[in-house]
Amino acid sequence: MASLWPGKPSTDSLKDIADVADTGLADVGLPAPQQPSSTPMGRPQLQRNQPQPPPPHQPPPPPAPQAGNPNDSLSLMQLRRIVTEFPKIDPTSYAFTYADSSSFEEEVDEWFSYNDAEYKRLQRAQDTFERRWQKFSSKPWLETDEAEQQKFIEREVNGLLATDLRRRCKSLQTILHIILGVWDETAGVKGSGTDAEVAKAKTKATPTQLEHMKSGIKAVARFGGISLLVQVMQNAFKRLWDDDFRETKLLEEDILFIQDELDNVTTIIYLVIEGIRNDPVGLDGARSKVLEMNPGLVDYFVTITARLRWDEANELPQTRIFLLFWKSILLVFGGTPEIDVVKKATSEFKHLDGDGGKLITASPLDYHIFRQEITSKYPAYTPPPPLLALEPDNNSILPPLPNRPSRANGANGIIPPPMNVNSSGASILHQPVHIATPAPSPPPSPPVGGKAGKKQNYQTNQNFPFMYPPLDSTSNSAGGKGSAGLQEFLVGRKWEGSDIPKSILEAGDLFSKRMRMTRAMRQLWDERERFLKSERGWDGQDDDIEELDLDTILSKKLSLNEPKRVRPEVDYGPNLDIPEEVKQKLDLVELFYQDSLPHLQSLVIVLLKAVLANVTALITQPMAQQPGLAPGFRSEVNLRTGVPAQNRQQDPANIPLPMAVDPSELPIDEIEALRSREITAKAVSGILLILLKWFKVSNILKFEYLTQLLLDSNYLPLVLKLFAHQEIDKVVDNKTDRDEMSFFAFCNANSKQAAKQLQLDREGEESEDEAAPPPIKMRRELPVAGAEDKLPALTFQEGQHAGKRPMPEVDELGYPTSEPPSEPITEFSWRNFFSSINFLRVMQKICKNKAHRNLLLVQYKSSNILKKSLKIPQPELRLYTLKLFKNQVPYCGRKWRQGNMRVITAVYLHCRPELRDDWLAGSDVDAEVEEALPLEQALRALTHWHNIKRYPDQMGADTKLLEEEHDFFVRELEKMEWIDDGIGEGESVADSGWDGVNNGW
Repeated sequence: MASLWPGKPSTDSLKDIADVADTGLADVGLPAPQQPSSTPMGRPQLQRNQPQPPPPHQPPPPPAPQAGNPNDSLSLMQLRRIVTEFPKIDPTSYAFTYADSSSFEEEVDEWFSYNDAEYKRLQRAQDTFERRWQKFSSKPWLETDEAEQQKFIEREVNGLLATDLRRRCKSLQTILHIILGVWDETAGVKGSGTDAEVAKAKTKATPTQLEHMKSGIKAVARFGGISLLVQVMQNAFKRLWDDDFRETKLLEEDILFIQDELDNVTTIIYLVIEGIRNDPVGLDGARSKVLEMNPGLVDYFVTITARLRWDEANELPQTRIFLLFWKSILLVFGGTPEIDVVKKATSEFKHLDGDGGKLITASPLDYHIFRQEITSKYPAYTPPPPLLALEPDNNSILPPLPNRPSRANGANGIIPPPMNVNSSGASILHQPVHIATPAPSPPPSPPVGGKAGKKQNYQTNQNFPFMYPPLDSTSNSAGGKGSAGLQEFLVGRKWEGSDIPKSILEAGDLFSKRMRMTRAMRQLWDERERFLKSERGWDGQDDDIEELDLDTILSKKLSLNEPKRVRPEVDYGPNLDIPEEVKQKLDLVELFYQDSLPHLQSLVIVLLKAVLANVTALITQPMAQQPGLAPGFRSEVNLRTGVPAQNRQQDPANIPLPMAVDPSELPIDEIEALRSREITAKAVSGILLILLKWFKVSNILKFEYLTQLLLDSNYLPLVLKLFAHQEIDKVVDNKTDRDEMSFFAFCNANSKQAAKQLQLDREGEESEDEAAPPPIKMRRELPVAGAEDKLPALTFQEGQHAGKRPMPEVDELGYPTSEPPSEPITEFSWRNFFSSINFLRVMQKICKNKAHRNLLLVQYKSSNILKKSLKIPQPELRLYTLKLFKNQVPYCGRKWRQGNMRVITAVYLHCRPELRDDWLAGSDVDAEVEEALPLEQALRALTHWHNIKRYPDQMGADTKLLEEEHDFFVRELEKMEWIDDGIGEGESVADSGWDGVNNGW
């Protein structure tokens, strides 16, 4: 019987089908005409209630050929190439660009507050400048030549050396007005910018005033004013903290001058720092003056910020100190561009990555785990050697865990105890019953009562799945080959013994070629080796000793009494041709860490207390409407002990949010308080993030120490509480800045240009045309229908609703759930976007690759809080939120994963993958959870040892006591109980009655 289907399908049709499937497009163009076939087609099926069959579908007529267009104008391969090369750009909802800080004008605006005292201080500075300038010259400031201006500035800079407080305050007021660009004459003057550029500007700053601000900074720096200003600021802070001065020398009439001096000098220094940061090339002379200061600005401001911990009276301007500290770090160390330059210069594999970092790599630890898994399944396979000589049992680069015996653990002594037979590193040759010759199992007993017993599942030991050694080439003549000879004849290939699958060989080569040793991992490994050598009593200074006499012993004993002052070595990386500027950056970070180490804990406490004040304000503000929020906030979990408080912490998912209030409806005092808290949060998040970045570039253990301080200070629950008590979409959408109340708006409104413009307007109003009576109309104008029928309240409400726009939202995958805006939104809070992203980034840096800390996130139920950030269509905000989800997904249950598959999909789509990316499957989650706390303790021990070894004075360690106790063999003898407490100092071992000496020992 002949088949109705062809015996061999057409290769052309299969090729077309494959091409269409590869393009990933549906319904592209017209369908290709079918080839005529001699095979009969099946008859159409008739339905029961249909009287006659439907007419057959006729193929569409072929399109008529057009002149000038060939038949094969666009092939499928060309179409696929066009689709691949077509740029896929997601629509931008917010015109937000993430950077280290905002523009110069906005940063200057944030320094000044919205109160009358601030504006009166600026007006007093203007009055003082005018009086002193009129005594010096009769011409206006802008009409005077530059040489005369320089003489006046030099005289005022020398006035900073005056011992009289009032004389010094007048010089500060004059310099402040010059640094502000002499705003009474320059504000409001139209510069060379076009009208479009002026309209596009977000602030009301004029280019003329900005240019005079830079020229004022340059002139003050030229006459050595920056160092004098810093000295005046240090003396002002010292007087506020000096109890003797406050009790004896402080007069009541001097209090206002002291406060005015501190406000003016901090404002001048802030403007100098911001001006140099904004134009480092034009103000290179001022920048060099700042960097040459000793002690530097960063070292001084970290001390000032840490001392706020003991400022219970809250007399110091906390927000301004935070801003000064943050901007000084950005000026002295640098921001993200400088960090990228240092990273590139100190990279460990710069010559291996020629694709700009797009290559998916694996760490040496990942390759070590891969080797352990492959060699356990294929014992004959010898993978390429690793970069690090890790112990087989170790799944971490940290020192051996205290609860796991290992050969690398020096605490076990010279002869460690026998290993556990159940561990994966135990030898199979010393088993009670050899694993290769198991005893036969007895037959199962018959079930009682006819019921079948429970079936027992046999599970292979994954630590040693192959009981016998692999076959080699000698096995061809050893017998037991079975039907291998027949298989050789059929396949045409001789069996040469055991073969490793090609996929395993390719995987090993791929892992070894993609293995990269980062700078952080290399530093951690080197410190681990030093730590283990120190635990075993090894001292590198004793390697070259050839002979030892009494004089050497005496000199060494005397040297123990003298403290060692060794400058810690700075790690410049493996490259010898490192630029000198990069070395200076690393030296500055090392010196800053060394000086600030005693103050880091106080610094973290002060910064987090500011965040706590923000959270408390969010909770207590709607207290009348929501009285039940405070108890849920007071109950925190102590991370040191892990014991929760008596009142159980409220579930973050069930925390009621405060009532959303439009900032435009608040009075000016509440707007100013809310704005001040936002600026404080911005400065705190910027300080933490930039310090973590620079510490990680310098040395990974500096970074780890700061993250440990943040963790111990409850950073995780505090920031989660901050996100839980605010609606992130409304926070980033509402602006608390008022353009009409900003600093530059004040300058424009009170300048001479504003007075001239007001005079012109008054003259125009008093013209003859305006004085003429209105013309008499021939007809009465009818009122517009519906214009006056509406109530004023309704008209006001409609105007409010008309001005509001719907906020864009996206789902977990990033697809818009509402209609996206046609143009990027420009009216939003840049400050709140910046602080929210920074808080998430700091949290991600604390928890990355730390199982113990990710388990804390799971315990705090952070996923319910972080989901709100995924609704905002902002790439950086969503990216770091997804990274936090990726960290804790392995420790979430199956039910959570089933309900959050869209979040997991978004992690796969947007987060950078790794070569060994098993975060979702999790090879052995139970073991990770069990080792989470020991690994955290090992990391803390290594960090503490690093700080004590390199910075003993800053850590308060007694080096003499440490060196005396650092005797490995004495510890070993004490552990073996060879030293008896009853033996006297002058009594030898032989005299103590121990007969082990006579037995040949």
